[in-house]
Amino acid sequence: MRYGWRARIGHISPAILDTSGEEMRKLLPEGVLHVGLTISDPIQSLGPEQASAAFGRMVEAGKKLAAEKVDVLICGGAPVALSKGPSGDAELAELLRRETQIPVVTANGAVVEGLRQLGARSVIVVSPFVEARNQEICAYLEASGFKVPATKGLGLIKNIDFASQSPDTAFLLSRDLARDYPEADAIYIACPRWPSVDIIAPLEADTGKAVVAAPAAMVWGALKAAQIMDCRSGFGKLMESLRRESPSVSCRV
Repeated sequence: MRYGWRARIGHISPAILDTSGEEMRKLLPEGVLHVGLTISDPIQSLGPEQASAAFGRMVEAGKKLAAEKVDVLICGGAPVALSKGPSGDAELAELLRRETQIPVVTANGAVVEGLRQLGARSVIVVSPFVEARNQEICAYLEASGFKVPATKGLGLIKNIDFASQSPDTAFLLSRDLARDYPEADAIYIACPRWPSVDIIAPLEADTGKAVVAAPAAMVWGALKAAQIMDCRSGFGKLMESLRRESPSVSCRV
């Protein structure tokens, strides 16, 4: 069978596509192709000026992916959208839809929808970011109707440092924060370049809380948009919810 015989999932990234692309490929079922594209001037460090400058380049990258006949666009770069405030996510999504005529799944929007899918109301946030970035995430989640009792980050600025972490870094940070805030019913692990998908299921088992990791949320949203109610097993409740919505289709190992 040819690559992408079920669907071609386009993925716009404002940063270099290394670990984030690998994380997403782990999640995609057989026959679904990840078609990733980094913007023309990739972000190397997480600062407001670089994030703001990347906003327009995200649209240009989306148009290039549309020409490659992708079926859905994942718009990565949550900090890029939030550089324009809580409304930036919707603004970027609308620009991409208008310019490409393709369904768009945004990084921030997929997380919110994923948390709602899992019935979350109180969410703790972990990330590799500095505190200012964590507070942007907190403000967005609170504006979307969630309580955010705590955030915790590694304080990193350079993107390559996000990608250089091992999955146990996200696991331990999340588990420790979950123990400190037992009232929270969900954990959001931000940043798709920070390895996290392999620890979603173990973290849910250890904490008893729903876990939404950024790359899983985006893939979940893209598969739903492509009407592919299929998934690979072992990656947590959100991905497995695809199977529950389509009982006749089982998750692929």
